[in-house]
Amino acid sequence: MTPACMLALGLTLLLYLAAALLFQGQFVMRRGHWDQWGHRLLIVGVSLHTIGLILHFAVSRQTPMASLLLVVSLVTVSLLVASLLLERLTGVRHLTLVAAPLAFLALLYALIMPMRVENADTLLVRYPWLGIHVLLTLVGDLCFALAFCGALAYLVQTRCLKRGRLNHYLPPLDASAEATWRISAAGFSVYTLGLLMGVIWLFDAPGEYLQPRDGKILLAIPTWIAFAVYLYRRGVNHQHGRRLKWLVIAGFLLALANLLVVRHQFVDTDPANPTGACPGPRAAVCA
Repeated sequence: MTPACMLALGLTLLLYLAAALLFQGQFVMRRGHWDQWGHRLLIVGVSLHTIGLILHFAVSRQTPMASLLLVVSLVTVSLLVASLLLERLTGVRHLTLVAAPLAFLALLYALIMPMRVENADTLLVRYPWLGIHVLLTLVGDLCFALAFCGALAYLVQTRCLKRGRLNHYLPPLDASAEATWRISAAGFSVYTLGLLMGVIWLFDAPGEYLQPRDGKILLAIPTWIAFAVYLYRRGVNHQHGRRLKWLVIAGFLLALANLLVVRHQFVDTDPANPTGACPGPRAAVCA
């Protein structure tokens, strides 16, 4: 990235941190104006983040999938914009209480642990299903993050009610439960399509295949199962309560680990490459 873009990302990170601290301070100390300042800083941070990304794409001509930092940046901006819009348009209040620190930690991790995908343009041209797979799974992860915010708000509100008081800063139980259910359903549908596109991509990549114990597949399956069980018990059995929200939280944490920590491991079966080493365009993916 250019120095100007890195400066924009650094300032964005500080703004996300300041907003997160103001939201947490409002939640703990009940300072009304802190919430307003938190939203203002968050909007400025999202705007600066977006400008930095636009400048980077205009100067470098890279694809959004060229590095982990770019992928996390796009997901972070989408998460915060969606949280702000949901707060404004629905009855679910203060999703940014969870979304802001989540965005800060994700962006901090991407800055500290950079991972670059070499020849990303070539990969997307050779395997168009790969781009669709990545896009759909990222949208699914974004929905899971929003569902995580709603589930966490539900659990905190439940704890407050058990202590004999209602937390007016958080949304009511019905609103957070309904938001968690609907967002999880949307994310599950998109995530499932993304996994199917990944399967199609594998069949479209002659001479290359995933190792039997590929880490991303091993984590994608329990993530899918966690949300499938939640949606079945919530939508078919009409069950409610805290235990279902823990399924959402566990599923999101698995998806987050899969996105940030685990990478695919490919093996090349091309006779021209008998060593099994990853070919040129795949080197960064296998690293």
